[in-house]
Amino acid sequence: MPRQVSTKPRSARRLVAAVVAVSFAAAFGPVRAAVATESDDARVATTTLTLVDTTRSTPATAEQPAENRRVLETTIRYPRRVAQPLPLIVHGLNGHPDQLDDLMDSWAVAGYVVAAPRFPRVNVDAKGKAVLADAAEYPADLSFVIDQVLVANRDPSSPLHGLVDPTRIGAAGISLGGMSVYGLISNTCCIDRRIDAAILMSAVRPEFPTGVYQAQSMPVMLLHGDADTGYHWSVGVYPKLAAPKWFVTLRGGRHGPPFEDAPDEHDAFVQATTVAFWDRYLKNDRAAASRIVALVRARNGKAKLQRDLG
Repeated sequence: MPRQVSTKPRSARRLVAAVVAVSFAAAFGPVRAAVATESDDARVATTTLTLVDTTRSTPATAEQPAENRRVLETTIRYPRRVAQPLPLIVHGLNGHPDQLDDLMDSWAVAGYVVAAPRFPRVNVDAKGKAVLADAAEYPADLSFVIDQVLVANRDPSSPLHGLVDPTRIGAAGISLGGMSVYGLISNTCCIDRRIDAAILMSAVRPEFPTGVYQAQSMPVMLLHGDADTGYHWSVGVYPKLAAPKWFVTLRGGRHGPPFEDAPDEHDAFVQATTVAFWDRYLKNDRAAASRIVALVRARNGKAKLQRDLG
């Protein structure tokens, strides 16, 4: 019988006050608090974990002092009815992940557990820009989130107990969050061998303070709008990636709108195409590759596809 995940009735993204589980680790370990939350999609259950990594620091900004730890408030989405352990997708964004509720809900509805942390220093310098000194920590943040979700997966008292298949893990990132995923999959500074597939959306790929880029060892998909001034990042990176690889150009697409919640002409296409990619490489659904091709053709010139399946 499918597992029924117990959640309260939904309304627009309000936090439910009741804390359902709190655990404290020993010194240098994480502090985790699980809180029931809500999604606009009645098919999706959500939980928020406040994850604290005491082994790494957070730099100061003009507005905030330095800290000797990193606090990652992480929202986790999953289907309300779960019959078996599901693949995990960890998602990075330099900004509040609430901007991407619709996209992440679409992945959860399709049968994935989606963990999206809020990085500690986002859009907080004097000019409202990301703190680049902190961005080098993002790949380790995502690896830490994977660590802690898998710990919760083994904890009988956690709402995530038994939800995740630890052998099937994807990573996705938008913009500077895409830099974190490039680090996880292809930079010697930060490679996480647990990643089985990756999606890069409007992603940038600057150098890290340490390490060098190399060809990745898992399937990747790039999605980028050609009206974005950063489109050149994906154009330049694609030839350097190993197969299997997919590059979807969103004609007229800008930097954030094709992926964010505000209505955009590419919304439904992005959701369907990314789900098909996850299905192909995290669920071994070979027919999903043909679905990606068909979805691009159905856009009648509003999307262009390059691919090399090796």
